[in-house]
Amino acid sequence: MAADRDGARKGTVIGLEKEIQDITDTIERFGTGAPDHIAIISEPMGGRSTIVSEIRRIHGDKVHYLPLEFVISPNSLPDFSTIKEDIILIDNCRFLATRRIGGFDVLDTFLHAQISSKKLFITTWNAFAWQYLSAVMNIEAYFPVIVSIARMDTPVLKQVILSHYEPGEILFLEEGATDRSMFYSMIHKNVHIPLTKNDFSIPWVKSNFTVMLRGLPRKKHIQVSIEDVIFEKINRIARGNPGVALLLWESSLKDNTISLASISETLYDIDLDTNESFILTIILSMKSLHEKDLSAIAGSEMDIQRVLYRLVQQGVVREDAGYYSIPPFALGPVIEYLKKTRRLW
Repeated sequence: MAADRDGARKGTVIGLEKEIQDITDTIERFGTGAPDHIAIISEPMGGRSTIVSEIRRIHGDKVHYLPLEFVISPNSLPDFSTIKEDIILIDNCRFLATRRIGGFDVLDTFLHAQISSKKLFITTWNAFAWQYLSAVMNIEAYFPVIVSIARMDTPVLKQVILSHYEPGEILFLEEGATDRSMFYSMIHKNVHIPLTKNDFSIPWVKSNFTVMLRGLPRKKHIQVSIEDVIFEKINRIARGNPGVALLLWESSLKDNTISLASISETLYDIDLDTNESFILTIILSMKSLHEKDLSAIAGSEMDIQRVLYRLVQQGVVREDAGYYSIPPFALGPVIEYLKKTRRLW
């Protein structure tokens, strides 16, 4: 039986210690001058929820929590001056703007309320929505503290997942062949550029020597833990996304036993036209949108029902009660495709 997740609370912030500390330092400075408003940015399922939960746990009654669950109107914004807490944490700020005529009205209203207030605002953002808003309106100017969550490297991911289990509780079986594509990983590190406020995610290819050594002839064979190879495969498929990696782990684990053979990768053959790529980019940046919102963004010239049908048919989008989102295991392939076709950069 897995260790109690509340008891393993320390494990929930493994790999995010610096981000949590930066936010805590900002909160502790609050009150000594103009508020240093905070933007927490990550890809979907990239760790924002973990940080939000930890902020609320650590700072408790100091923080007023306001999660946004759908696209809102200007009238839906609360009067922040009436909130008793001096720290306001607004989750899912991607819902403050949409890419259509008048779609920035709510965001403009919010930003002006924020900079006019003496309260400290902590906000969370989808990385692709933030990227777009940064390009069109320089949104980072409103946030002195920007916390960008990088993709997770395999050793950290392994530590995060195993922190929820007792030592020896999981049985790792050596069944299945080592995938050659596991010999290399794409690593993403946040690098601070001098004279700028932002950190930038810099990708490069890392050779996975531990996996390579495992394939040497027997006389030269070097012992490498099967669990390290298993976590390397999980993280390669998840492309460093901890939320996707955790889902893959859970779907591959049977009776606390896991093997290479039990970890399967969903392959996607994505082929989209301009309209389909545009709508897919919108869904990625918003995580989930109702068909009526997508229709308003697309405009009357686009057959949105045909576009959505095509996206669902290719498995890159799923529909639930009129809301469209990208399945977790499709996130990596979708991001790669949209970058390759220059919808993302």
